[in-house]
Amino acid sequence: MADPDLNLALSARAGDADAFGQLVERHQPMLAAILHRFAKSNADLEDMVQDSFIKTWNALPDWEPRQPFVHWLKRIAVRTGLEYCRKQKRSPIEYLEILPESSAPEDQDPANAALEEARVLLSKLPADDQALLTLIHLHGMSMEEAAGHFGWSRAKAKVKAFRARKSLQKTLSQLGYRYE
Repeated sequence: MADPDLNLALSARAGDADAFGQLVERHQPMLAAILHRFAKSNADLEDMVQDSFIKTWNALPDWEPRQPFVHWLKRIAVRTGLEYCRKQKRSPIEYLEILPESSAPEDQDPANAALEEARVLLSKLPADDQALLTLIHLHGMSMEEAAGHFGWSRAKAKVKAFRARKSLQKTLSQLGYRYE
């Protein structure tokens, strides 16, 4: 399948700011959707989207046209979001909006309570592991897609996901849950 962004990206890489502007217009909503999970305010979201595009512009000479431009752009956005979380000493899972905050625990049904427990458990993992498991299990991405967001090989993503799951299993067993 041909990359629909190829001609614009090649023009932008050659210094055409108008071509890059078209790419920004085309992909800004997608980047905002990815990065809203990392942002704690609209201002932070706007900053991260802008930072992602600035990083993309500056890194265009390094982009390999044989990979789809949008995959490369998503990878830059995820890295920008993770950098933001590290700088803020925050966990990306806090911003995932898995479920709305409830005013009282008795208001939660069992499914929502389980998701809240999952949120708490995931928050104990390193930011990369949290984001990886979230992309795979909550957003339904394949291992290859999730690995691409981080710039990792499929094997590295698979190993990191395995280790993150093992860490969660250990935590659950320490809390008295049996996991098989």
